[in-house]
Amino acid sequence: MIEGQKTSSHIKNSDNSLSRRRFFYHSGAAIFTTTLLSSCEGIIDDIFPKTDKPEEESAPDRDKTLAFFGDSLTIGAGGTKPYGSVVAAALNGRPVLSDGIVGQVASRIAVRQGGTPLTISIEGDKLNGIKPVKITKLSNQFLSTPTNYDEYSRTGSIGGVRCTIRRTANAELGENYTITPATVSVLDVPADSEFLLDDASRLKTATQILWYGRNNIGKSDAEEQIIAALESSIAYITAPARYIVLGVLLAQSERKGTENYDQVKAINEKLAAKYGKSFVEMTPPTDAELAEISYSPSSDDMTDLENLNFPRGLRADVANDEIHLNDKGYQIIANRVIAKIKELKY
Repeated sequence: MIEGQKTSSHIKNSDNSLSRRRFFYHSGAAIFTTTLLSSCEGIIDDIFPKTDKPEEESAPDRDKTLAFFGDSLTIGAGGTKPYGSVVAAALNGRPVLSDGIVGQVASRIAVRQGGTPLTISIEGDKLNGIKPVKITKLSNQFLSTPTNYDEYSRTGSIGGVRCTIRRTANAELGENYTITPATVSVLDVPADSEFLLDDASRLKTATQILWYGRNNIGKSDAEEQIIAALESSIAYITAPARYIVLGVLLAQSERKGTENYDQVKAINEKLAAKYGKSFVEMTPPTDAELAEISYSPSSDDMTDLENLNFPRGLRADVANDEIHLNDKGYQIIANRVIAKIKELKY
C-alpha cells in the first residue's frame, strides 16, 4: 500500500511538473506569436492594404459613364451647354453623353434610351447596297419633333448589318425616314424587324439620368405616358440599375392655381413616391441653392418663388421661352444631380 501510495504520489507530482512545463511552453508560444504578428504588421498591411477609398473607386469594373436622356432640357436649350457636362466635370471628368431632342414626349425618349424596342418596315423589304432605303413603317417616330425640320440620325444594326436611320423634314413634304447600310448589303428585312440602337446598347451599364415628360404636360394621358416610359427605360438598364429620375419642370406661366400646375404637381408627387431616393425634385431653388451659384433674386424672381416656380432670372428668355433655363438655372439642376449621385454612390 505504501509503495502504491508512493507510486501514486510520484505520478501526481509528474503531472504537476508536466502541467507547469506545458504552461510555460504555451505561454512562450503565445508571447512569441504576438511578438511575431506585431513585427509583421507592416508586412501584412503591404500584402493586404487598408483602403479608405469611396465605394465607386474600389469598383474598377463599374461603368463610370453618365448618360443623360430627355428632351431639349437635357441638351441645355436656352443655355450654352448640356447640364450633363457640368455634372461630369464636377465628378472628376467622368465620360458623359447627353441625348435629347427638342419637343419630344416621353415615349419617344424611351425608344432612344432603349427601353422601348424599335421596329421598322422598309420599301421592298430589302437593303439596297449602300443606298438609302425609305422606311415605310416605324413602331415609334423616335427622331421626330413638332418644333423643327432639323435632320436627326442614329446608328444601329438590323439583322446584324450596321446601318444609320435618318430623319429629314420640310414644310412641303413633311417627314421622311431612311435606312442606309454602313457597308454593301442586300439583306432581306421582313416587316416589323427590330432595329438595335448603338447608343442604347452601349449605355445599358451607365448611370442614367432620365428627365422625361415636359412635353407631355397638358395632355390627358401625361401621367400614364411618363410613368410607362420611365418604367420601360429603368427595366432596360443593366442590373443593378443605377439611375436618377428628374421631376417635371414647371413652365414660367404654370403658376399655383393653374390646371397645368396641378397636373405637374400630381405627376411629380407620383414620381417621388415611386422612385424615392432616386428622384430629384424640380421645386423652386432654396435660398442656399441660390447662394451657392451667387445669385440674388429680383423682386420679379421673388414673385415667381412665391408662386412655387423657378424664378424668371434663371430662365432663358421668359418673353419668348417660358420653359428653358439659362446657364445659372441649369447649374441648379446640375448641383442637385451631383448631390444625388454622391448620395447614392453612383
